[in-house]
Order: sequence, then C-alpha cells, then structure tokens
Amino acid sequence: MAINAAVLGVTGYTGQALIRLLHNHPVFNIVKLISTSQHGPYHQMVPEFFDVSLPLVQLYDVDQFDGIDIVFLAVPHTKAMAIVSPLMTRYPALKIVDLSADFRLTAPKVYESTYGVSHSASILLAEAVYGVPEQHFSAISNARLCANPGCYATAMILGLLPLVGRVDANAPIVIDAKSGVSGAGKQPKPASMFCEVHDQLSAYATGEHRHSAELVQETGFQNALFSPHLVPMDRGIESAIYIHNPDIGDSVTQWYQDHYRAHPFVTVMDTNTQVSTSLVTGTNHCVIICKPMGDWVVVFSLIDNLMKGASSQAVQNANIMCGLDQTTGLNFK
Repeated sequence: MAINAAVLGVTGYTGQALIRLLHNHPVFNIVKLISTSQHGPYHQMVPEFFDVSLPLVQLYDVDQFDGIDIVFLAVPHTKAMAIVSPLMTRYPALKIVDLSADFRLTAPKVYESTYGVSHSASILLAEAVYGVPEQHFSAISNARLCANPGCYATAMILGLLPLVGRVDANAPIVIDAKSGVSGAGKQPKPASMFCEVHDQLSAYATGEHRHSAELVQETGFQNALFSPHLVPMDRGIESAIYIHNPDIGDSVTQWYQDHYRAHPFVTVMDTNTQVSTSLVTGTNHCVIICKPMGDWVVVFSLIDNLMKGASSQAVQNANIMCGLDQTTGLNFK
C-alpha cells in the first residue's frame, strides 16, 4: 500500500525535515513538491539533497492535487488559510496537515488578537483538529484537517497535561523555556543572525508569545507566565515548568508515568536523569523529568523543535489520519 503525499512549502527548515522523513517513510510516497515562489530541481534550492531522487518542485496551483491523498502545508503563518479552504472544497477526500498556526486556535477572535490579522477561513476553525496525538488521538483519526501544534506549545502542553484536574486551573505557573535558533525559521531576521545569537542567551516575548494561546486552549491553565529564550544552538527545546502546589507531593512522577504509559513518543524518566536536549535531538520523542522540591515541583519537558515540535509530529498525525500505526516511519534515534 502506498499513500500519495504532497508537500507545499519545501525550502524552510520544517519543509526540509518533512521531505527527509517522507522520503524514508515505508508507506507515504512523495509525488509532488510544491512552492508558492520557486520551481525546478529541489537540490538546486536545498543543495544537501543532491543525492536524493525527488519530484521537480512546481509552483502552487489548486488544480494540481488530483491523485493526492494527503498534503503537508509548511507555509508561513497567515498564508495557509487562503490555501486550505479551496483545497478542501475542490478535493473532499484530501487530508491536510497544516504546520502553520492558521488553524490551531478554535476561536476566531483569539486568532485575530494573537496574530493581528482577520481569519479568512474562520468557518474551518471548528473542523480543524489540534494535533497533539497524546490528547486528541481519536479526533485526529477522523480529521480532514489537522492543525499541527507550535513547538513551544507542544513541549508545554505535554509537560502539563497530567496535571489537568489535579492542579487548580488558576494556579500560578512559571514556564522558562529555551529554544534553538531554527525555531525562528529560515527567513533572515536581525535577531537570529549569527552575531546576535553566538555566545549569548536572550529572552524575548515574555508573557506575550503566541504559543501561550495554544497552552490556555488545550490545558485550561489561565495563569501561566511563559518566558521563551533563544540559545546559541541549532535545534531543541527545554521547557522548565515551575509549579508551587503543596498537594502535588512526591507522587508526581508516577502520575506522569501513568498518564503517558500508552503513548509511545512520551517518556517520563527518573527524577535523577540529567536534563539535556540531547535526549531527544533528531527524534519524535518528548522526554519529561519531574523534580519535586518541597512545596514546589519542576517539570522539564524536552523536544526537538523541528521534529516533535513540527515535522515528525506532522508525520505522526498523518499516520493516524491515514489509519497507520502512529509510529510508522518514526522509530529512529
């Protein structure tokens, strides 16, 4: 059995990671590479693919998706909404995994206040399924449109889900998260230039980061202060989640292990494990380490931002949407 796949948006970091994953996938077959701005041999756009046989990149046109079973959208935020609506209208059987933020937030007003633009396909927000398989597996399996989560959001949500219902939704939570520079995307920006990030650590968007809206929507925690930081490495996220709650106690690790026991891509490690993004680099895994400290608990949630935070989670969601085992093509280290 082969499932015909297309990737729209192929030159960014997530697009490149998607193509590498799909090229090695035992079931998905890349039949189209599509761009909104470039066309030609893929290796001329991304030279490290010089030895990989891939279709020529075509310019996007809504008429070119006949015979496609699933499409991955790796286009910038605010650009996917204009693509998804006509695709879903024209191809009722087509499944879509959108790696942008355009369908992650279910309330149009929340989307508009978070991203500063009106949503041109807001009617589809109610149909889109938020793509955290550890939370929405059943809904994803029946979805036409899956909204792949943000990278910080994935780490934070997985780090807090076992506490939903155990900790008051208004409890103060502090999240100190650090990400590699690839999380800023491939488009050149002054803040992500080598001289701005090398040998430095910088905080940004404290209390204002867009992924906070996903955290509130998916966990219900209303009083979480999220402070992201950029660190001079290419990939990886470490989210340190600080919760002051005397009722949590030393059983917290057991709570997490019980919660994630049936989920193959979340591993809860012993409290004495050294916290390091090297545990998850290049994988679809989230590693969680809980450290109870008196009336406090610190939950460390680690992912690779380009993998579980983007492209490999997109493949995990696609596996589920297409009725495959969710681990297909993702068991690697």
